[in-house]
Formats: sequence, structure tokens, C-alpha cells
Amino acid sequence: MDPERRAANERFFRRVNEGIDDVAEEVFVESQAPPQVWEFVCECARRDCTDRIPLTVAEYERIRETEQLFVVLPDHVDETIEHVVDRGTRYWLVEKDV
Repeated sequence: MDPERRAANERFFRRVNEGIDDVAEEVFVESQAPPQVWEFVCECARRDCTDRIPLTVAEYERIRETEQLFVVLPDHVDETIEHVVDRGTRYWLVEKDV
């Protein structure tokens, strides 16, 4: 798969996660419940990846503050289009080179 297609996959997963974030935020505001962990979609370039990453809304929104950052599972990095900027235990942050 060419780099453009891989990047398009990642942008698609980003849109899915933004929808999850919107719903999670709405639920939190309505219930005033303590922060919950939601299952966000891995934003890697793999077309067949359906893996989930447990994150709170606050964690996801912190990641999204930098538009070039994407959240992926450890080892779901495509070094032809991105590089790792942070390695956590539950997820890695990658920055797009394209």
C-alpha cells in the first residue's frame, strides 16, 4: 500500500476517534461521573487493524492538541510515513512524516 493510502487510513481512524471523543464527552457532561476509560481505535496505517486503545477523554484530547500526533498500539508504527515521539505502556504516539 502506498504512503498516501496509509495516511488516508490513519485520517479515517482519527475521525472515528473524534466521534468517540464527542460521545464520551457528552456522556461525562450529562452524568458528571468521574472520568471513564473509553475504547479508542488504534490510529495506525494498517487497513485491517481493528484494535482498541483504552484512554480517558482527557488523555485523548491531550494527544489531539498536536494535530500531527496519532495514537497507536506499541509496534503498530509504519516507519515509512511516521516516527515515534513517545512510548508508553498502553500506547505510542507517532508523528506523521508525510
